[in-house]
Amino acid sequence: MIILGTIVAIVTAIIISSFLGPYGLLTMLAVGFGFLFSIHARLREVQSDLKQIKQHLGITEVKEAKVSNEEIEAELEREMVVARE
Repeated sequence: MIILGTIVAIVTAIIISSFLGPYGLLTMLAVGFGFLFSIHARLREVQSDLKQIKQHLGITEVKEAKVSNEEIEAELEREMVVARE
């Protein structure tokens, strides 16, 4: 449905542009701005809905804990000792 609407809007903009002559470019820019604004508003709405769904389901993004180089080296050494045995 969105693709059909986009095609209809583009064809309409081209027809209006041909009838309006020098104002046609301005009309096409206005239609393009309208499309961008519409897409942006819809994207914000979808992101908001997704955030609400995640909150409702209790889904959180897991962030990696900060581990120092010394801790990593110590863990690798322990693993090497276990692997030798």
